[in-house]
Amino acid sequence: MKSVLRPLPDNASGKPLLTVCINDRGPNAITVSCGPQGGTGLEEAIAAEIDRRGLDIDVQTIKCLGLCDKGPNVRLAPGKNWFHEIRPADVAELVESAARHMGISG
Repeated sequence: MKSVLRPLPDNASGKPLLTVCINDRGPNAITVSCGPQGGTGLEEAIAAEIDRRGLDIDVQTIKCLGLCDKGPNVRLAPGKNWFHEIRPADVAELVESAARHMGISG
């Protein structure tokens, strides 16, 4: 797992949100996409880890975050924070890192 965590904006507010790319361009695609690289199913694994820890973080999916060559990708908002090359084994570390960055605990 590779991450790019930047300081939160001064005006950051709202509930933290992890957005998981699940784009699948299909078997004949000429470029990669996050879904077939493992993005599909990550939302459920991340949501389960968040629930297990009792954290107040939302999770959603999106069809493309525009960084498919680095995928599967997860974006943390607020802010411009990214997790790249996410694998199921990375989910606990990703959630811990997101929670710590956002200053929340369960």
